Amino acid sequence: MANISMKIATASSLFLTVFTVALACTTPQTEDITPGSTTPGSTSSGGNSKPVATITTVAGTDTQKGFVDGKGTAAKFNYPAQMTVDKNDNIYVIDQRISYYGGSVIRKVDPAGNVTTFAKGLGSITDICVDPRDGVTLYAIECGDANGFYNGIFRISSSGVVTRLSGGPDPNGGYSFGYRDGPLAQAKFSNPWSIIMDKSGILYIGDALNHCIRKVDLSTSMVSTFVGKPLENTSVCKYADGKGGAAQFCTVEDLTLDDAGNLYLPDWGNHSVRKVTPDGTMSTYLGLSTGYTPYAPRSKSGVYQPYRIQYDSVNKRLFVVVDTGGGIKVVTPDDYVFELGQYITSTDYADNSAAAKHGTYSMVVTKKGDLYTLDMYNHCIRKVTITWK
Repeated sequence: MANISMKIATASSLFLTVFTVALACTTPQTEDITPGSTTPGSTSSGGNSKPVATITTVAGTDTQKGFVDGKGTAAKFNYPAQMTVDKNDNIYVIDQRISYYGGSVIRKVDPAGNVTTFAKGLGSITDICVDPRDGVTLYAIECGDANGFYNGIFRISSSGVVTRLSGGPDPNGGYSFGYRDGPLAQAKFSNPWSIIMDKSGILYIGDALNHCIRKVDLSTSMVSTFVGKPLENTSVCKYADGKGGAAQFCTVEDLTLDDAGNLYLPDWGNHSVRKVTPDGTMSTYLGLSTGYTPYAPRSKSGVYQPYRIQYDSVNKRLFVVVDTGGGIKVVTPDDYVFELGQYITSTDYADNSAAAKHGTYSMVVTKKGDLYTLDMYNHCIRKVTITWK
């Protein structure tokens, strides 16, 4: 993303940053439960139970960049970006730095930790997701933030075959970036950063510079605006809850879906997490944090610079990366919010010095409920094991 380096400079935490993110698609469960809905056997029991987290590096050579396939920490990444996970618990990673030299590369990490190069020949993609209908087909969004690349959508088969669905030169002249609903072949986006698909096969695109979420129906090849609207003055962030075009937000850094089909997005510029119901009604799920506490009810909690978001359909909880990668919060099923960085008991960081920075820039949750995070600037993927005591 064009603005990542600028935003990373604002990250303040050196400790919490371990958890990564990513936006990635999750396969919905049949049971409709949203984060913050009280359920029997809650993992926090009204804040009486606390998380205990341990961190282990599972892929990539910590602190060493490169482009090497291999097993576990013998492999190397070069500033990896977003991740997603398929039904077989294979993790797919955009190797971001490579995207600026001949197109993006998607790497695959299987459950045994083997890292391979899965797909090439894409544009400058910024996010990927899995089709929950078959659990293996990928979709990617092209941000157009590198010279010679456009704004468009790719489909990647389970064997790594890449098909462009949209983007490229405008057949009517001009560029592929801008704002236009209608047939997919003529639709225009402006710096789309995030993508996710629901269980009916509808794609949702976080169209960043148009300040809206676009909806792509692949069965009809039509694009529409789901919520939000382009702003005349993009230098000033707008904020309004409401339905469809009445809703306003500043940025769409990431997207995730819960089991009931609700969308969640980190509105970085407005320091809030927004929730969008299936009918396009937007509300504020977490507002600006006004103080620090390791845990609190959601009604008394908040966020600062939320950057990534991931719903855990196994444990019915929501992970939110805050401080632009500097930390992570978890919303439990009984509506408590915990600062996970306060509960880390062990790590295997290659660099534990006071000056070391460990960042969270993508997250996925496997079908077993395991959390994996991506540490872009240390070029590795880590597993975060969470227990409750």
